[in-house]
Amino acid sequence: MDGFRGRSNLLSFKICGMMKKLKFVPWIFLACFRVFVPMEVSGQSMVLIERDTFLMYSNPLNADSTLAAKVYDRVYSPPYIRDVSAYYGWWRLQRDSLFLEKIEDTYGTMRSDDHEVVFMDLGGIFDDYVQDGKVFASWFSGELDVVGGKCIRRGALGFRSDYEDEWIYRVENGRIMSKATYRNELRESTFSYVEAGNLIKMLFNGDCFPELANKYLLAKVQVTPRPDGTIDSLGLAVRVVSNKSAIGQVRDDDEQWIENDYSNPYIQELKECVQLVPEWEYVKLCGRVHAPLIEMRVWEGKGCKAICSATFWVNKDFDEITVNGKTYELENYPFQYDTNLYARIRPLLRGEFTRFRLRGYIGYWEIRDDKLYLLSLRRANSWEIIPLDVVFPGNGDSPVEATWYTGKLRLSDVRSAEGDYFPRYGRGEIFYKVKKGKVIKRMKVVPVKKKKGKISRWGNYHFDLE
Repeated sequence: MDGFRGRSNLLSFKICGMMKKLKFVPWIFLACFRVFVPMEVSGQSMVLIERDTFLMYSNPLNADSTLAAKVYDRVYSPPYIRDVSAYYGWWRLQRDSLFLEKIEDTYGTMRSDDHEVVFMDLGGIFDDYVQDGKVFASWFSGELDVVGGKCIRRGALGFRSDYEDEWIYRVENGRIMSKATYRNELRESTFSYVEAGNLIKMLFNGDCFPELANKYLLAKVQVTPRPDGTIDSLGLAVRVVSNKSAIGQVRDDDEQWIENDYSNPYIQELKECVQLVPEWEYVKLCGRVHAPLIEMRVWEGKGCKAICSATFWVNKDFDEITVNGKTYELENYPFQYDTNLYARIRPLLRGEFTRFRLRGYIGYWEIRDDKLYLLSLRRANSWEIIPLDVVFPGNGDSPVEATWYTGKLRLSDVRSAEGDYFPRYGRGEIFYKVKKGKVIKRMKVVPVKKKKGKISRWGNYHFDLE
C-alpha cells in the first residue's frame, strides 16, 4: 500500500477511514496506546420516508446559522447536559423534496410531566419557507446521511452507531438530486482493535536491537482487512524517541518517521508481530472498508515487557511460582524480560492468543536456594507443553536458572476467585528483588484495615523477611 489511507480529526478520539491517502495530522503521543474510533455525532434527526421512520445523522438546520440561532433561542435551556441535543428535528422526504415536519424540544420534554414529548412552535421562524402549509427546506444544500435496518455496531454515548442499511442523499436547495444506497457489513473477530494493538505491543522484540535499550519506539499500524479477517493491505510507520519526556514533543509531520520501508529492521519486526494477530475485524461502511489507525509505544526500554499491566491483571494473565512448597500467582513476566527468549516461541503460539491470554503462554517458576528457576512453559489455550529445549537448546526439560532476569517479583498468596476483578485488594503479597536470577531481598506486604470515623481504609505494612 502506498502510504496510509484514511483521514483523522483532532478530537478526544480520532476518526479514521479510507477516503483518501492519509496525511498524518499533528498528534502527541501522550498515551501508550490509542485507536481511532467511529466518528462523533454532529447532528441527529428523524426522517419520514413514505410510511417508514429512519434515523438521520444530519441536521439541515445547521446549514443556516440564522435559522439555527432562532431555534436555539426558543428551546428550553437548562444547565448543559453532555451528549444530549437541545432539540431533534423531524423531517420528511416527499416528491424528491425535503420538508421540516416538527422540532422536538428535548430539554422541554425532560422537564415535562411524565416526560411527554414537547414540540416547538415553529411560527415566526420558518414563515419565509412555508409552501402549501409545509416548511420546504430550500435553504439546505448538502448530504443527508440516513440509516436503517439492524444496528451492527453500537456507538458509545455521543458517538454514532452503524446500521446495515445506509442511504446518502445529495440535496440542492431542498431538492433531492441523487441517492446512493449501501449495505454495510460487520464481521466481528476474536480481537478488538484495542486488543490487537495490545498483542502487537506485547509481541514486539525490542531486545534484538541493542540501540533501543534505553529508548522508546513509537509505531503506527493501519490494516485493511479482507472479509475473512486476513490482511488485504498494510501500512506501518515507526519513530525512535530518546526518552520519555521527548514523547510529548513528537509530531506526525516531522521527518523522523519511517513509513512503509520494509528494508528497515524495526518495520520488519513490527510486520512480523502484526501478522501474528489471529484475525482482524471487518467493517464495510458506505462501500469502503474501515481501516482504523492504531498508534502505540511498542517499546519502552529494557524490561518493559516484564511488567504486568492493568489490562492483563484484570484478565488474570498470571504465571505461577512455587516457594517452599506453596504456589503463588506471579504478577510479573520474567520470561519476557529478555524478549529474545519470547521471540523463540512466537512461531509456536499461533492459535494460542486469546483476549484473556494475550501472551499466548503461561510460565511456571520456582524460587529455590535464593535462585529463580523456570520450570516449564505451556501454551495458554491448548495447555500443551512448550519444550524448554526450543528456548534453551541442549537443556532438555531441566529447570533453567533465570540468570537473564533482574527486577522485582510480585507474589500474591491468595488466589483470586472467578469473576474477582480486584484480586489484589485486601490480601497479603510478597515481593522479591532479583539480580541476574539471584534473590537479594524479600519483603511482605500485609494489608490491614483501618477505621477512621465512618470510613474504612486499607493500610499496607511492609516487613523485611531477611
